[in-house]
Amino acid sequence: MPPMLRRSALKILLALCVSVPFAGTAEAADYAGAISAFRRAHGLKPVKLDARLNAAALKQAQAMAASGSVSHSAAGSFSSRMAPLRKSQAAENIGAGFLTFAEMLKQWQNSPGHRANLLLPGVSRVGVAFVDNARSPYRKFWAMVITD
Repeated sequence: MPPMLRRSALKILLALCVSVPFAGTAEAADYAGAISAFRRAHGLKPVKLDARLNAAALKQAQAMAASGSVSHSAAGSFSSRMAPLRKSQAAENIGAGFLTFAEMLKQWQNSPGHRANLLLPGVSRVGVAFVDNARSPYRKFWAMVITD
């Protein structure tokens, strides 16, 4: 295959690998439900799914999947990504390599910094997204944004 065609084919393949958005509405509601159950067990109010936060989480997950790295700055600084939302408090959890949300959530619950974000007082909205990248050893990249 000529180099030019090979590059085009690779770009298309990469685009297909990283273009799987967050799960459908029912599963996404389960994300908020699972996070809310954890929060309630610790005496905190539940969170509701927010479409704008889903979009912010998706952008982060896509950037990580495209780069193949797990980094809070993959899609730009967190503060710059959150600025348009005009929230007084916001936090982000990211991760990769976990194929189900239950596995990812368990890891976040067991990590002190991620756990603190899940248990942030005064928040009421959450967005969760994942993006698959079969070419990465991680295979699946997750992002969660939680705000007031």
